[in-house]
Amino acid sequence: MTTIRHIFGVNNRFCRSVRLARAFLLLISSLSFCTTPLAAQNAPAQITTSEIKRQDAAIETVTGVYPGLLLIPHQTANVIDEKYSQTYHAVCYVYPGDSPTTAGAATTEYLRRFAVHAPDADALPLAKRAAKMLLLVYGINHERLRYDHAFSQTVDVWLTRQNAPNDTGDIGGEQFRNQIYIYNLYSERRPIEWIREIAHEYGHYALPGISGYTAPESWANGVLGERLFLQWLSDDLRDGRLHADDLPFITPVMLDEFLARQTAPLIRRIARDGLEERQFGRRDAPGMDYYIGFALYISRVYGSKALLDAFAYTEPQKSGTVVRASDFLRGALTALSTSPELTLIPPSALLQNGITPLNKAAKHPSADSFWVYLPRGEYTVSTQGGLRSWQFAGDAKAVHRLDKNGLNELTVNISDWRKLTVALASPTDKPALIRLRRRDAEVR
Repeated sequence: MTTIRHIFGVNNRFCRSVRLARAFLLLISSLSFCTTPLAAQNAPAQITTSEIKRQDAAIETVTGVYPGLLLIPHQTANVIDEKYSQTYHAVCYVYPGDSPTTAGAATTEYLRRFAVHAPDADALPLAKRAAKMLLLVYGINHERLRYDHAFSQTVDVWLTRQNAPNDTGDIGGEQFRNQIYIYNLYSERRPIEWIREIAHEYGHYALPGISGYTAPESWANGVLGERLFLQWLSDDLRDGRLHADDLPFITPVMLDEFLARQTAPLIRRIARDGLEERQFGRRDAPGMDYYIGFALYISRVYGSKALLDAFAYTEPQKSGTVVRASDFLRGALTALSTSPELTLIPPSALLQNGITPLNKAAKHPSADSFWVYLPRGEYTVSTQGGLRSWQFAGDAKAVHRLDKNGLNELTVNISDWRKLTVALASPTDKPALIRLRRRDAEVR
């Protein structure tokens, strides 16, 4: 049975060679140092269901699509953080649960992945909410990108009283090796800032590091984390896999508002206008936004598996150099070109200048047009959901469609970006999508 020990780099379904697995691991900017977690001695590394009642701790069980345990030892903690030598007297451990392969089966095993430290017991309610957010982002990332902590280590999360170093009082955070700092614990902040900051710092730890930027920071994986993880969180809410009371700190409306400002415009720009390769050479804040928009676009239009493959194929041009956005572009196009099957999901709501609020039905306009990368090959085409028709624009010699014996076939003679126009009917239980399967794809 697959458990959460199954990390990204050894999943043969998505990474077909050791070379690809190593390429992905090289991208993890945090380096995931093999150090002993500072508070690891105070809680077991693994807990089975039968062992829960034996723990000398208060335990909350989290059920649902991302199950887990929150464990607070009855004994008062006395832990000093490694970087700033501050003392913490309370801790909440986070144990994601394994995801049963059989529908309706119960979680049987929990593995320690986070220790959320607070200055004192009065801050434990806040630590528990942060712990629930970490359980969500871990589960979301593990399910979609197959990532688990290197060496199964525990990430220490420090909720600090002090401001960030060399800071004038602004709220922020920092990722340092296998540790995350959330600064200025008692300062006022909007609820969305809590989950944005947690997702940002975990993105630095857990996502591949595209680097070399001059603004807003050198590494892009933090900003990508806050936008990608929260987009996936919204997708789970929209699909009914999560519910409003599963969210710590915020409401679904707050999440909608954040995504409408921070993710929708970036995806819409590429979907509407097509790709501008020169943007990947920029090192400023707009350049980072463009890279992040492209990664979000790959996940939204082609699915999270395509993003997983894109990261796996991303390598620096020269040995020992940092990984740039242009390397990710090459990796993404290689992943799409070598995939035996492509799934195209029309980003309809995004094309209508926003996102659909979670409490409203999606609007289905008569037609949508958006750009997709279409690799050379011969495909059989199937559709699902409320999709009435589809058509690629452009030269018929480059893209030729044939309807034969009730089957759609597509021949692409030149790999390139193409405008796809789809006509959508009323919503159905299944999302509208087009599935292109290579005719020479291996039988699985």
